[in-house]
Amino acid sequence: MKKPTRREIEALPREALHIARNSTKADVYKLEWPPASGEFAVLKDMKKRPAWFRLSAGRWFLRREFRALQKLKGIDGVPRALAKPDADCVLMEWRAGTPLMDWKAGEVSAHSLQFVAEIVAKCHARGVIHGDLHRSNVLLTPEGQITLIDWATAGVFSARRNALKGFTFAEWKVLDVRAVAKLKARHAPDSVSEAEKEALLNGSKLYRFIRTAGFKIRKLFGHQRTKSPEHAAQRYKKFVESGAAKQNHKKSGDEA
Repeated sequence: MKKPTRREIEALPREALHIARNSTKADVYKLEWPPASGEFAVLKDMKKRPAWFRLSAGRWFLRREFRALQKLKGIDGVPRALAKPDADCVLMEWRAGTPLMDWKAGEVSAHSLQFVAEIVAKCHARGVIHGDLHRSNVLLTPEGQITLIDWATAGVFSARRNALKGFTFAEWKVLDVRAVAKLKARHAPDSVSEAEKEALLNGSKLYRFIRTAGFKIRKLFGHQRTKSPEHAAQRYKKFVESGAAKQNHKKSGDEA
């Protein structure tokens, strides 16, 4: 099917999924595509954003997301890239699901979260880092189907990497692994692997730098609820230690 134009896309009935409340986010719509096919797509559109952002960063984010989805084609749990009608929008496969942040405690299974980890590992194998994985970007259906969305800040790396890119890729991978570990710690703490516990405790050099810089900036601007990086580290240290204590107790009971 030929690439659709913006005029063709805008002529179709569509449902607003998210209308951005600030100048740095895309408007998101659901529409039937191809027309009269019974299939649906998501349109991310930067057209209404201020020119200063749309031209400087908005188009770059859209290109980045489209490129990442193209490279991840065929991975279950990642939407398909469908088309890029113009520089200010991208069309991708619509996937059913509710963000993890809207599921109650105890409703998200360890199996579903392990599937998140497997999707992330497959993406890394293709040289793609999500980079912004949190509960609002993970969709889950009642049947357990998982979809990772919002790839605008994804890192796409070629197979051949120089030393700097190799370091950056390795650091970004840890950010994704840590994000998955946080999801598991919240919803299914017994399913956190040893590698994920290590990521929770230590993160990566890049993560520690960003956390420290972010804390100092927020504190400088007077954010009252700002918590230091050390506070988060202590919280996850307690989580890991409590898990180790449970394992030792179980082991002692088995030996007895």
